[in-house]
Amino acid sequence: MYFDFLLNKNDRICLAMLRQFSQLSVPTIDRQTLLTDYDITNFHLNKYFESINEDLAAVSDDQPCYLDEAVKGVFHAHHLTTYIVQKVTLMYLKRATGYPVFEFQFFYDQIQTAADYRDAHFITKPVFFRYAKQLKQAYEDEGFYDIAGVAQSEEFVIRLRLFQLYYTTFSGIKAPFPELDDSVQRLMDACVPFFSESLSPTQEVKLSTLLKIWLLRLRNQATIQAVELADNLRDETYHALFKQLQTVLPSDIALSEAEQDYVYSFLLTQGFIELNDATITAAFPLAAKITQQFVDFIKDQHFMEDTVPLNHLDLTGQLLRVNLQFTTFYVEPTTFISPNQIDFFRELYPIFDLLIRDFIKQLRQTSAFRFSPQMVVNLYFSYMFAMINTIPTEAMKDRIYVCVDFSEGVLYANYVIRSLEGFNHAHIVVQHQLTEATDIYISDFHAPKVSQPQVIWLDPPTPQDWSDLADLILAQKQARLTTLFPGHDWSES
Repeated sequence: MYFDFLLNKNDRICLAMLRQFSQLSVPTIDRQTLLTDYDITNFHLNKYFESINEDLAAVSDDQPCYLDEAVKGVFHAHHLTTYIVQKVTLMYLKRATGYPVFEFQFFYDQIQTAADYRDAHFITKPVFFRYAKQLKQAYEDEGFYDIAGVAQSEEFVIRLRLFQLYYTTFSGIKAPFPELDDSVQRLMDACVPFFSESLSPTQEVKLSTLLKIWLLRLRNQATIQAVELADNLRDETYHALFKQLQTVLPSDIALSEAEQDYVYSFLLTQGFIELNDATITAAFPLAAKITQQFVDFIKDQHFMEDTVPLNHLDLTGQLLRVNLQFTTFYVEPTTFISPNQIDFFRELYPIFDLLIRDFIKQLRQTSAFRFSPQMVVNLYFSYMFAMINTIPTEAMKDRIYVCVDFSEGVLYANYVIRSLEGFNHAHIVVQHQLTEATDIYISDFHAPKVSQPQVIWLDPPTPQDWSDLADLILAQKQARLTTLFPGHDWSES
């Protein structure tokens, strides 16, 4: 989820505009569109853009980022990157009037009086209680305590929401709660020997953020009460890890079995400690159930050659790990959530696209999970990548056979073949000889006896030539799709 409800009103609007620009391949929006989208006057729009440019100047580095209206009535964003938008988001959060009130409610309200906290943050009593009331309503309106895919205690959900906020907003820019850096580093150093492999930069940030939220909640007397971990997961690694953690934990932190289960669950489900498929299936039945439903759904569609059994692939294992995170420590993403990018995969992998969309639709109808639009898109990408990574071209019935036959000989043909390897991700099979399976014939001369669509390149192919070939490949794939799925209503796709 987005935590824009924490931001000041004007900053929320400015950030929405920046996101709108950043999601466009050509970051240009006409004035009238913005006036309509945000229901504002020209006066207010000009004020917002003045404010945005001041904020962009504050976060820009060597290359200035700004918006201008060089063409009257048309705004253009210059050098606006995802990283710049992230930096602006963090700046808006840290200057939000309600942000200190939010932190008090979740990190300090049991260990510090409201009066002392207000004085330390220079907030008047009326302002403090006004924002406290507004935030309470916002939590309800935004579904703060209700997370898709997670059926856990309220404390678990609160920690997960806090993790989402601090991980997605601070990640890669500035570490939150720097006063905890030393304590958390000692905890991480104690954990590392038990991990499957060395930590990547993103894993370091993820684990550090989780541990900081964990320590702050424990110090604020907010604890996990129920023991959730399956008995078979409390193995030698489990006991050795927490024996080591006990030696470096801050003295004011008491570690219950439930809290050990909480941390260990995170390490397992996020891949810090490796689990095999059998263990995941036994310990996390919901993830296993959804995975089996998807695998059965895939088998029923018969889109793969019989010579490549599905159980010989690693698809089940990859889907298990996707669904494990989906049903446990699911962090609603802020990346890989743009529905605009789905079109690219829909064209290259039409069968995968069809199966994934139909299964997610079925999952939404039959499960009790609450799906956000961002979650649906992110789950789509996760399933798509799992299928791309595990199902080879030779297994697909929709693969396109392209014969390359140049009169100048093997050197010319091999050049084109090497270039065609860039299309391999679209399930292309390159041939040296024309066969009955050939779908497209590429040469430097038209061949009267060839009945398949022909592509004639008299010179080395230009970017436009490659674009035309791509269009032909996609047309062939679409025709193949209607043959493989004759009963599907393509008007709904």
